[in-house]
Amino acid sequence: MAYSIDLSEKVAIVTGAAKGIGKATAKILAQAGAQVVIDDILPEENMQDVLDEIETVGLRPFYIQADISEEKGAEDLIKSTTDQFSRLDILVNNAGVVADWDKSYAVHVKGLYNCSNYAKDAMQATGNGRIVNISSTCVHSGGTGIPQYVATKAGAYSLTRYLARTYASLGILVNAVMPAVIMSDMIMTRYSSEEEMIKHYEQIMPIGRIGYPEDVANVVLFLCSELSSFLTGQVIVADGGRMHIGI
Repeated sequence: MAYSIDLSEKVAIVTGAAKGIGKATAKILAQAGAQVVIDDILPEENMQDVLDEIETVGLRPFYIQADISEEKGAEDLIKSTTDQFSRLDILVNNAGVVADWDKSYAVHVKGLYNCSNYAKDAMQATGNGRIVNISSTCVHSGGTGIPQYVATKAGAYSLTRYLARTYASLGILVNAVMPAVIMSDMIMTRYSSEEEMIKHYEQIMPIGRIGYPEDVANVVLFLCSELSSFLTGQVIVADGGRMHIGI
């Protein structure tokens, strides 16, 4: 009998889910049976195509427009979710920005912490919570050329360890994923075309290709499932081998 991941009856929040890794993560969690709550800063009318697409593989997502860079936004996101569904099992802190120092810190560090902090009580009630943070391999490599992005993604890395230690006794597992070379708007700012970007990386990536949002979403799904029940405080590098065995 084939094994499948079943997140039926679970409620999952994915922040920054309008596109990219967030959207792919919301979709795969819905496909696994979870009721997904999507958070982003876009007006709801701009999110209908995303909601429709995800509904083709699972339950229709519930959309909340909340700015998690503000503490009130993080609080409202968690409260609106628990008011609507009476539980919260999974939180994926994916929201990310390329912005100035203050905004980067507000989203990648304070936002991540505030969402996790407000989610804590609801997750403790289920006794089986999962928090997954999205960091970046630039924390180790110093890449991207955007110092505030590198520094604040390091904050996400450190908070993963802090929250894992603090929340373990509450039955909440906290882990992170560190992507690199993932097809995104940010990586495309360095190249004139997708073809140019792919040609550059396929020569230096050990597995011979770049990554896509779905590659990261697959790792997040694992960390949200019972398969990862003995993992907490882990930061999984998802980069096609580039950091450790690449050129």
